[in-house]
Amino acid sequence: MILKRTFCLLYFFLFLGLFSYGPLLAQDETLLDSFYREDQIYLGVSFAALLSDQPEFKPRGLSRHFQFGVVRDLPLSENGQFALGIGLGMSFERYNTNVIRTNDINSNVSYTVSGNLEDNPFFFSLQSLELPLSIRWRNSSFKDYVFWRIYGGIAFQWNYRIHAKAEDMSFSVSKDIQNIGATTHLSFGYNTWNFFIAYKLTPFFNPTSFSNGATPFDITPLKIGLIFYLL
Repeated sequence: MILKRTFCLLYFFLFLGLFSYGPLLAQDETLLDSFYREDQIYLGVSFAALLSDQPEFKPRGLSRHFQFGVVRDLPLSENGQFALGIGLGMSFERYNTNVIRTNDINSNVSYTVSGNLEDNPFFFSLQSLELPLSIRWRNSSFKDYVFWRIYGGIAFQWNYRIHAKAEDMSFSVSKDIQNIGATTHLSFGYNTWNFFIAYKLTPFFNPTSFSNGATPFDITPLKIGLIFYLL
């Protein structure tokens, strides 16, 4: 409950700060065609292809990703077609794997990959606060609300809740997974509908997650889906 109230306050102050110069509009007509803005709310949904350096690693079912947030547009050119986007949002990820997590008598944790198809899937669930930064191009003007766009950049994540589920048990694995991460992303499309691609740049596991002599490996999500920009 405290965490939920914290994020509600965070978004309240975010809206006050990011949009204190005017209402949330596609273009600031008071500036005419000079330095108009594309302030936006974004919503995105993607499937995640899980890549690994272990040949026996196999995803179990569909892994997915959901994101939402707001972006403050900072024009870089007089015609407004090039801009810097600074945002704040949240993301939710669920990865389905054939990973096995074990503990020894000293409570040391280790992860291995199971080659047995009869083993139950192992799920990772991450909830993150993210800070997306992007360079934005669009062929729009202060009068044109429908246009082509290409946005690309990097997003920094703080994974504030990391859980795993095996069989019917759910438990925290925040010490096993990196709490801070970065993802490069690209979105392109026309009007509201846009394709979205993202690739994780930082390791998924902490180095200490392979303490029982297990061979270290990593999981790299490649997210492919759609992102919607709402004015």
